[in-house]
Amino acid sequence: DFLALRLVNGTDCAGRVEVFYNGTWGSICSNHMSQLTAVTVCKHLGCGEGGGIARDFKYGRGSGPMWLDHIECTEQHSSLWQCQSDPWDPQSCDNRAEETHITCPGRREVTSPAAFAECPNSTSCSDREKLRVMGGEDECSGRVEIWHQGSWGTICDDTWDVADANVVCRQLGCGSAVSALSEAAFGEGTGPIWLEKVHCKGTELSLWDCPAKPLFGKKCDHKEDAAVNCSGYKGPQRSSPLGHLFPLRFHSDRPRRLATGSTRLSAPVILCIILGTLLCLVLAILAGQIRRARAQQR
Repeated sequence: DFLALRLVNGTDCAGRVEVFYNGTWGSICSNHMSQLTAVTVCKHLGCGEGGGIARDFKYGRGSGPMWLDHIECTEQHSSLWQCQSDPWDPQSCDNRAEETHITCPGRREVTSPAAFAECPNSTSCSDREKLRVMGGEDECSGRVEIWHQGSWGTICDDTWDVADANVVCRQLGCGSAVSALSEAAFGEGTGPIWLEKVHCKGTELSLWDCPAKPLFGKKCDHKEDAAVNCSGYKGPQRSSPLGHLFPLRFHSDRPRRLATGSTRLSAPVILCIILGTLLCLVLAILAGQIRRARAQQR
């Protein structure tokens, strides 16, 4: 259920380590932590090669849960989520003096609009800012994909519902959700499946604020890719210096066609069909009565 890693009470590349898990930011414990774990955290945050554990605790003490302990990373790991650790526990260690403080040698660049526009190809842009939908009729309907660890990936449809879809639509600037679709309604993705069991309340401003579970192993495949159909519509982008970054958005309350194999009939059309059928039935009955009346007169 974690989505983020950060350093607090210092700079972007130095501070007390916190992870976001189960909807709450909390610390991690430093018991048996090696230099390699600090290096992996720095690499994960884009703060350079190298790094060390700060023993002076100058970045203060946390107040939330202490989520993890006995984290073991190797040279092959580029993300903290790949490292082994004890199970998640809000009381992983008893003493705040055991919280992890890290200093990294690098310095994260400030994300400029131009860098953000080219995020998938840029090292100065945060993975957490990337969200898109693919395979739909426009930029407001399709398979949900997120940018993480250098590649686009999908979300498993386990527990996927309208509350989750509402957050995605809002984050994309596409109004509210018409439907939350499952079972690869807009086609199967081809990259990694990054998340499963997303649990949004529906009021969050970003998908990254929702509890979720990272998907490891083969618990889910692309036949279960989650998708959304939003009420809004993103119009064409205006050719201006930031046009590729801030597209014009035209919102409409008109729901688009759902991803089904056949076209759905609207209520007025169905009503017309029913009335037409009844009229034909009445005319047939009248025609029969007229024929019987003529036969009796003969």
